[in-house]
Amino acid sequence: MKRLAAMGAAILAVGTLTADMALADWPERPIRFVVPFGSGGTSDQVARVLQAGIQDANALSQPVTVVNIGGHYSIGARQVMEATPDGHTFLILHIALMGGEGTGAIDFGWRDFAPVATTGEFCLHPVVRKDLGIESVEELLERAAAEPDQLIFGVNIGAINHLAGIMLEQEKEGASFRFAQVGGGAANFAALTGGQTDVGVLSGAEVVNFTLMPDGTENPESAIRPLAYTGAERFEGMAHIPTMRELGYDMEFCIKNWVFAPKGTPQEAIDGFADAIAAARETPRFQEFMQNQGFANIFLTGEEMQADLEAIWEAIEPVAELAAE
Repeated sequence: MKRLAAMGAAILAVGTLTADMALADWPERPIRFVVPFGSGGTSDQVARVLQAGIQDANALSQPVTVVNIGGHYSIGARQVMEATPDGHTFLILHIALMGGEGTGAIDFGWRDFAPVATTGEFCLHPVVRKDLGIESVEELLERAAAEPDQLIFGVNIGAINHLAGIMLEQEKEGASFRFAQVGGGAANFAALTGGQTDVGVLSGAEVVNFTLMPDGTENPESAIRPLAYTGAERFEGMAHIPTMRELGYDMEFCIKNWVFAPKGTPQEAIDGFADAIAAARETPRFQEFMQNQGFANIFLTGEEMQADLEAIWEAIEPVAELAAE
């Protein structure tokens, strides 16, 4: 019996040692950083500058590979949620995860993931096709009220552009858009320029990328017109565009970038990837990106991130319920 007990203790010790070594050796292989959108949008830009910053800072012993999964954002998000929680798969997403849950567009939500880090915050520009002849938010809402459900508003159902469209509708009695599933920022820009949609919202970074020349001047061939900005102050990259509040509307809508891991991911891996993101944020490359793209310098982890997620959910759930109607 003593021999069996000794053997059992030895096996337990070896098992514990193996587990400790596995955690100590993290990461053991390249890390998949999933962007649940096509390339070119804001989430993709943030993921790629973080990837480059992690490399610049030599923050991890293994490379980070950005993986774009197009279509509805729920596809990529679900893949991460269902991935093996071994610390080698992470997701970057934003309030779309809450919007999808609140509208019923998806059957899971932010609480089905392990929070890793919140990094940066961006705001939005309502935009229209130039050939509509609409030159202001007032004209847009008047048209939406006079011709309800006629202006096609490109969205990712339950995502930030959908929620922003609902908020816009609330600014004028009777205003109503016809929401059409399109996708994220890059897909919405393509739909606008291709004439499939009339209205949409893009982040400040996307508006700069899609409407300005490399020297910062307006591209005369751009097919879209930004009408306003949903931040508290004007976006530096498009300082001639007024904020919604300047125009007299009670709308401010800015979105934080969240990094999640599959639930059950070892805390050491969560902390390790959060530390790598923190290191990337200190690199000149990331600092320049933040400044040029108008991102607020926010970084949260642990209890602070959890409390912020809960506060945002409390604020956004009623808006999401309107979108579900």
